[in-house]
Amino acid sequence: MGHPLQHATQALGAWLHQSDRLRTAIGYAGLCRIANGVHASGEAPLDPWWNPTWSLEWQRHWTRVRERSESAADGGGSGIADLEKELADWLRRQCTGYGTLHPEQHRLLTKIGITAETARAAQPPAPRVGPGLLDTALAQACTYAAEYGHIAAPISTVLNGFPLGKWLAWQRRRAGQGRLSPTRAEALTLIDPWWNPPWPLQWQQAYHHLRTAATGAGGVSATNLPRGFCRWIRVQQESWEHLHPGQQDLLTALSITPDAVVGERPAPATRSYPASPGLDHARAYAARHGHLTPDKHTRQDGFPLGRWLGQQRRKARAGVLSTTTIEALTALDPWWNPPWPYTWHRTWQQYRPDTPRATRWITAQRQAWPLLHPAQQQLLAALGLNPDGPGPAASD
Repeated sequence: MGHPLQHATQALGAWLHQSDRLRTAIGYAGLCRIANGVHASGEAPLDPWWNPTWSLEWQRHWTRVRERSESAADGGGSGIADLEKELADWLRRQCTGYGTLHPEQHRLLTKIGITAETARAAQPPAPRVGPGLLDTALAQACTYAAEYGHIAAPISTVLNGFPLGKWLAWQRRRAGQGRLSPTRAEALTLIDPWWNPPWPLQWQQAYHHLRTAATGAGGVSATNLPRGFCRWIRVQQESWEHLHPGQQDLLTALSITPDAVVGERPAPATRSYPASPGLDHARAYAARHGHLTPDKHTRQDGFPLGRWLGQQRRKARAGVLSTTTIEALTALDPWWNPPWPYTWHRTWQQYRPDTPRATRWITAQRQAWPLLHPAQQQLLAALGLNPDGPGPAASD
C-alpha cells in the first residue's frame, strides 16, 4: 500500500487535470466558484498561476527555481548557483527569449532575480567584425558562391579556415532583428539574391541540392532522379498555393510546376494506421491557446508536444506524413506548419507592442515587406502593422 500523502497528491493532480477541462467548458469564473466551494473558508487563496496562459512546464520550472532561491535565502540548500543542467538551461533560455515572454512571466522572473537588465547582460556578446574581417567574410562568401552558385551554406561550413556558415547565420539573425546595416545586406544580396530567404533556410538548401542534381538546360529530368528528390518535388507541387512567389519562381526555373510529371507516383496506401496519440494532446493545446506554435520544450499533460509537432513538420516537408495527420493538424491551426521560418511565426504569435525587441522586429518586417509571403503580410496587417509605418534605422 502506498503512503497516504502519495494518494492525496495523486487525487489532487487528478482534480487539477479535471479542473483544466472544466475551465474550458464553463469558463474561469465558474471554475473559481467551484474551487471556492471545495476549499474551506479562511484558507489561503488559490495559486493564481495554477492554469497559466503559457505552458505548464514553464511554470513548473519557475516554481522549482523559486523554491531553490527561497531555500538559499533561509540558509538552507545551495540556491540557484548550483542548479542542475535542466534548470540552468531553462534559465539561459529565459534570458535569451526574454523579449518574447508574456508581461506576467516577466513579473514572475523578477521574483527569481531575472529582469530586463540581467537578461540583456546574460546574452552572449556579438562577435565584432572589423573592416579586415568583413572583407575576408565577403571574399569567402564570393568564393563559396562561385563554386556552388549560392551562399545557403550549412552552419558547419568552414572555408579556407574561415567559419563562413556561422558568420552567415549571424548575419541572418541580425537581419531578422533589424540590426543588419543596409550596406552589408546589399553586399550579400549581390552575391546571392536569396542569401536570407523569407522561407526556411532548409528549403533553400534542399532546392540547391535538387538544382545540382538536375540535368541539362531543360530543367529537372523526369527520370533518373533519386526517390527522395521526387518526393520533395511532389510536396512542393501539392503545397504550391502556400509557397512564396519567390519559391514558385525558383521551382519554375527548374521546370517544376504544379502539373509537371516528375518520377513515378507511389501507389496509394491501402493499410490504415491508428491515429497518433499526439493528436489528442494537440487538440487540447489548441483548444486552450488557439494555435499550434508552442516552444519545442512544451509538454501537454506530460506529453512532449513541442518536440512531437517539430517531428510532424519535418515529416510533412519530407513528404512522409500521412494525409490524415496533416488534415487533422491543419484543422486545428492552418499555419501549424508555415512555409516561412517557424521562429518568425512564433515571434508573430507572441508579439507584444512597446518593447525594444518588438520595435526592432517591426522595423525588420517593414524593411523586408516586399519579400514577405502574402500570408505573412496579412498576418502582420491583422496586428495593425503596415509597410509604411515609422521605425528606427538599422545599425551596423
